[in-house]
Amino acid sequence: MSFNAPTCPEGCDSFLQAVDFDYCDPYVQFGEIDHIYAKARDGSDLLDWAQLALWNARFALDPTADLDAIIDLTVIGDLPPAEAEEIEISLGRKIMSPASFTINFEIDDVSDTNYELMRFFECNFVVDIWYSANNMLFGGNAGIEAIISAKYQIERGQKSVQKIVGTVKWEATFSPPRITNPMA
Repeated sequence: MSFNAPTCPEGCDSFLQAVDFDYCDPYVQFGEIDHIYAKARDGSDLLDWAQLALWNARFALDPTADLDAIIDLTVIGDLPPAEAEEIEISLGRKIMSPASFTINFEIDDVSDTNYELMRFFECNFVVDIWYSANNMLFGGNAGIEAIISAKYQIERGQKSVQKIVGTVKWEATFSPPRITNPMA
């Protein structure tokens, strides 16, 4: 994966991580995934993903002509818990496989430009993505190497909203790093 892994314990007598629970003032996060940011896989990594100026510079680039351009998809999305398989190895030990992550998303702004982007995502090519939920940003300097797929949905009913629905999928051993979203 394109980001740094946490420091994992070595051996059976390893220490645990510290915890931070506050009965009177718990730290909670609300909200759904509201943005997915994507760039071409061969584009260069961000030097410091916490710097708003770097994001703004990448948003200003033409995505049809510059591999470093980042596009901002305004979405309604969710990230269910990643799925991994338990695998038994020698001596009855058990390990976990890399996990499969899936973001489910909807885009309700179905302009001609966004419709053509959806058709482009039907190519199933690999991109780098970041995603935000409320005031948190996930992905690291390099983003997450993933596949975005999308289709058009028209439901019954005169007051139903047509939308683009899709998924972002990737496999990794660890969840991506997160920071306070500089664009929030």
